[in-house]
Amino acid sequence: MKKIKFKDIAKMAGVSTTTVSHIFNGNVDRHRISDHTRLKVINIARQYQHQPNIQRAIIKATRTKTIGVIVPDMSNISFSLFLHKLETIASQKGIQLLIACSHYDSTQEITSAQNLLQRKVDGIITITSLIDDNFYKQIQEETPVLFYDRYIHNSNIPCVTSESIQSVADLVAKKAKVLGEFYFLAADSQLSTINERLIGFKQGIQQAGLTINSDWILCEQYQENIGYYLTEKLVATLGRIPKAIFTPSGNLLEGVLLYLKQQQVKRQDIYLCSYDYNLYHNLLCYDVDIIAQNYDNMVKICFRSIQSLIERKQLKQQLTYIKPRTIYYNQQ
Repeated sequence: MKKIKFKDIAKMAGVSTTTVSHIFNGNVDRHRISDHTRLKVINIARQYQHQPNIQRAIIKATRTKTIGVIVPDMSNISFSLFLHKLETIASQKGIQLLIACSHYDSTQEITSAQNLLQRKVDGIITITSLIDDNFYKQIQEETPVLFYDRYIHNSNIPCVTSESIQSVADLVAKKAKVLGEFYFLAADSQLSTINERLIGFKQGIQQAGLTINSDWILCEQYQENIGYYLTEKLVATLGRIPKAIFTPSGNLLEGVLLYLKQQQVKRQDIYLCSYDYNLYHNLLCYDVDIIAQNYDNMVKICFRSIQSLIERKQLKQQLTYIKPRTIYYNQQ
């Protein structure tokens, strides 16, 4: 089959090759090319989009320079920090973010994604709450999708996330051997991030030479103040303050700290550690060892990845783990 060139498309559209070039380079406004002419050229080009050069030209001509971003919770410091850093990079590149919140609701997430699609975003980045990728598989041919923070098992949709298993195992093992008990308080263990941190927790317990006690793991469905509720429940069951608690996210840690403060628990009476860092951990009334995500690197790779997907380039790997760092505040 004959390879179609820009001059061939120009001939079929009844315009000059220069006009076609301006359209495919996204310069229609600068050269005052009408929407009618632009759409005519693009529609002709779509007939030959199996050719890589034509497909790239169509993508460039139809880009809106907008990226949709879906987060489950605007108040979550980790997600807010991600949005702030992503928006900074995007704006420097002349790209606008359209942000939606799913409130941890799968139906709302799908509705948010559909609204973003109606606004012709070039791609979607989502911190998903869905349990399968059926919806996103249907749209990713036309609109590329990138998972951030959490992924769906057995999905071919790429994801950028923070490494959890080894970092959590190393942190927990260091203290579990001395303390003899350790509690994992969490919500929504079906999420890949929480599940991997639970795996790391169990590995850390084993590395410390201890036997996993099922009572050490408290995990329920997410609700407001879940960290407070689980700590209160644990103390009621034990009849005392636990020796050590690990939380897999910063918002769970907040609830734990609130309970301990209200009960006036002394900092030397409990060891605390958590995944996720925020700027105020060094101001807490309790010492908490923290696994801090490398947000700068994660956001850079996230932005680079969605740009590559928009340009229909193949990523080197589907699942990208970014190494975090551990910050030790607790001197026990």
